[in-house]
Amino acid sequence: MNKHGGYQGDNKEMLDFSVNINPLGIPAGIREKLIAGIDELVKYPEITGVSAIGKIADDLGVRPENIILGNGAIELIYLFARSMGQGKALIVQPTFNEYERALKLYGWDVVHHVLTAADDFTINPEALAAVIKNEKPQAVFLCNPNNPTGRVYSKGFIREMLEHSAPEISWFLDESFMDFSDESGSLSLVKEARQAVFILKSLTKFYALPGLRIGYAVGAVPIVKKMESFKEPWTINALGLIAATGVYDEKDYAKQTKTYIQSERQRVFEALSKIKSLKVYPSGTDFHLCQLLTGTVAELQRGLEKDGMSIRTCEDFIGLDDSYFRIAIKKAADNTKLLTFLKNWRNE
Repeated sequence: MNKHGGYQGDNKEMLDFSVNINPLGIPAGIREKLIAGIDELVKYPEITGVSAIGKIADDLGVRPENIILGNGAIELIYLFARSMGQGKALIVQPTFNEYERALKLYGWDVVHHVLTAADDFTINPEALAAVIKNEKPQAVFLCNPNNPTGRVYSKGFIREMLEHSAPEISWFLDESFMDFSDESGSLSLVKEARQAVFILKSLTKFYALPGLRIGYAVGAVPIVKKMESFKEPWTINALGLIAATGVYDEKDYAKQTKTYIQSERQRVFEALSKIKSLKVYPSGTDFHLCQLLTGTVAELQRGLEKDGMSIRTCEDFIGLDDSYFRIAIKKAADNTKLLTFLKNWRNE
């Protein structure tokens, strides 16, 4: 298995910058609803989560038949690959490596369009269009904001790419980190129904609920129906359904999060930019991709762990190597501790 889920060592107090979870913690309203709903565990939950689907549809202004729930966003990645047949899929790299694992597991032919550091890992629309025209994939996978580069694209940018691609292509757009960004996302593309679009959303990152495993997607009706026909019953537990019906009521929490992330992301970026031993890439979400200009991240990781911190090394991402690492935005004091270490590393 690929390395996800954060630090797995023995230090229970490890300050883990490898997980991109909201540093503000669980919203108070959701915490209260989960505690109050504990007795729901003596009952079977809804098989498909129809009530949560209806609430999310109302919150987003889409039809319930456009929504499918998952045991975390990860379930829906594998369900898409399992249910949509076997063909060719194009993945824009470097990116989350579970797309490729899921696709290959279910017999897809996978090709890559690899972005480079020379272009700050930014898509050139003409170059991507040329690759799509040449490869003729049945599906294109694009993470926006992208993990691990942090690059975020506007809805207009995404719409233009889709409009210049063959109409039979299914676009898998992973927007798991979109809520942390200043962009609105591409939900309107599903409402317009001009292309086969499937937009993956995560509730666990922005609302700090990774242990609960709850995610959803908004997609073209034919895609959702196809996936539902392959989906196991009861993949969402009762507490997950309670959380799903309440997250979008947490408007003050969402506003506070966006304000904090925007400000702290910029502070961290400016501080990282002044460290001569590394390069930091611009980000539109709650983490930064960095590259060491000397040494390896394995050496850096060993030093950090001795000081009670951990980062996400990125050598397993296609297009990156052992000089790259990713760090999440945490609480200000924690970020400052990491910045101080990075500034002094190799300069002591």
